[in-house]
Amino acid sequence: MRPKGLKVLLVDDTVMILQRLQSLLSEVKQVSSTESVTSAEEALVLMEGYQPDVMVLDINMPGMSGIDMLRKLNFHEMIKPVVIMLTNNTFAGYRDECMRLGADYFLDKSRDFGMIPTIVEKVTQKQAISF
Repeated sequence: MRPKGLKVLLVDDTVMILQRLQSLLSEVKQVSSTESVTSAEEALVLMEGYQPDVMVLDINMPGMSGIDMLRKLNFHEMIKPVVIMLTNNTFAGYRDECMRLGADYFLDKSRDFGMIPTIVEKVTQKQAISF
């Protein structure tokens, strides 16, 4: 049986962004744990064992991009996390590709950062309704 609360995976190559996200999410009582990694490669390794309910994913990172990571995830073989793309690259083509590949949200780092706690709280409400 899964522990109560949401598990969140944060994927961004900027440590300051990860720290800010962790700080924001520490205020959300529904979050039971967070894991942070600085690359998509690390995130893919962690995904299977951690099985996050929510994943916050950057697009531009060294090595594999967030978009490439979305392509590699097989949401049919796993419980799909709610995917929040958080990026400075708000080009409509990126947004459309991310949504096509399974992202649920596409947020601008410079103006939408504060929306993440509200989105996570909504995930909890949806889970309560589905059980």
